[in-house]
This record gives sequence, structure tokens and C-alpha cells, in this order.
Amino acid sequence: MTPQRKKWKELPGTITAAHRTLVTAMREVRERSSRTQAEIARDAHQAPTTLSNHLNGGRIPETPLLRDFYAVIEKDAAGHEPLPHTLDALLDMRTHAQRKHCECCTVGYPPGPEGQDAGDAVLPASHRVRESPVTRARRLRRLARRRELSVRRAHMRVPVPRTEGDRHPSGAAELTWTETGLVARYLADGQNRDADLLLWQAGTTYSASSVLEAVVSCQSAGLRAAAETILINVAERTDRQAVLNVAAAFSHAGRQEDVAFILAAATVVS
Repeated sequence: MTPQRKKWKELPGTITAAHRTLVTAMREVRERSSRTQAEIARDAHQAPTTLSNHLNGGRIPETPLLRDFYAVIEKDAAGHEPLPHTLDALLDMRTHAQRKHCECCTVGYPPGPEGQDAGDAVLPASHRVRESPVTRARRLRRLARRRELSVRRAHMRVPVPRTEGDRHPSGAAELTWTETGLVARYLADGQNRDADLLLWQAGTTYSASSVLEAVVSCQSAGLRAAAETILINVAERTDRQAVLNVAAAFSHAGRQEDVAFILAAATVVS
């Protein structure tokens, strides 16, 4: 099969040579699929923007995401010439891309094991690279349950709810998130990664009204931790106006505790 040549964006000049090597290799692998990037991302269980970020040098992909990406392309290219790089080669490139390459990189890094050269420590270039959205959500949920965050919530000014007649019926039957049953099944089967992906997508990509629907549905189903994870992922959004829009939707629905939770989590994120 003739590789599908794409016109790629120029890689940032700030990334390391090892990271550049990894991205270049991933691009060469990706070109062996004739499908769109959105289709590849869907089958690789990640958002299209996430895959795009990996292929444009925005961040180093986590190992599971890299494996899923490779598996999709390998399937697409089955029956044709071998891919230009093996999965093991890409994983090795990823390891090198995460290593520190100069003494200045020690700033902000914890010391390695005794006797280990700092340059050999396999550590990411930043906290954001190392910590996935799901991991951050879990960390923030723990913080949200700690006393200091509870104190912030108690003293935080929450928007005054509308009068009863103007509120949306947040507990009404129409507020049913279609993915609720799937999340519950994933959690029951121990497929936490699949459940977390759905909750991450809900918190980071849904509109304000859809987030409200998802959270209320999870809470009604007894999935309180899942609902909190969605809210924390909302707080993780870089678009702060979007966070306020979600908070406003919850306030309009009369869900002041959820509003306080979102705003308190947002203060931890920022």
C-alpha cells in the first residue's frame, strides 16, 4: 500500500531531539493508514485532539495510548508492507524522549535512587506529560475530599439560585445520560480505564447542559465517584469561561453543592 503522505505541521523548536524522533516515527506509522485521523483516534480509544497533540509534538503519549494507536494502524495496514517502525521501537523512542538530557533539567525533579546518574532517570519533561487527565482527576478528587477543600467550599460564594419556578428540573426523567449504564458496567467489570475515558470525555468536551445531564444521571444511579470525576474534569478545562458556563448551568438547575464542588476544584487546578 502506498503511504498516505500528509502535510504535517512544523514541530516546535522547544522539543528535544528524542521527542522529535518519536513524533517523526509516529507520523511515518500513521501515514500507512488511509483513514482519517478522527477515525483512527476513535478506534484507538482517544479524543482526536489528543492524537493530534501527540503527532504535533504537544506532549509525549502515555504507553497505553501509544500501543492502541499502533494497533489500529497495524490493523489498517494488514496484508501490505510492514510498518516502518515496530511497536517496541516506538516504545523505546518514548522512553528516550522522557529522559532528562542536561543538568538544567534537574530543576524541579526529585533526586533519583542512590548511585543513579540524574541523566539516566526516566522522568517526563513536565508534570502535565507525566500525569494523565484521569490521574489528575483522581488526585483532585482526593484533594476535594480533604478538610482544606471542604473549608474552601464552605466559605466560597456560590451564585444565588433562581426562584423555584425558573429552575430546570435537574432530577427529571429527561436528564438521562445514555452512557450511564456503560460506565456502571465498566466499573463493575473492573474496566476502570474505559470508564475513566468516558468520564473524561464528558467533563472536557461536553456542553454545559450535557455535563449537567451526565452528572445528574450518574448521581441518580448511585455512581457518586463517577459524577465527581466528571466535575473535576470540568474544572481541568483550560477554557475558564467554559468552566463558568458549566457552573452557571448547575446553579440554574438549583444544584448549589455541585457548583461549589466545581469552583473549589477549579481553585486547586489553577
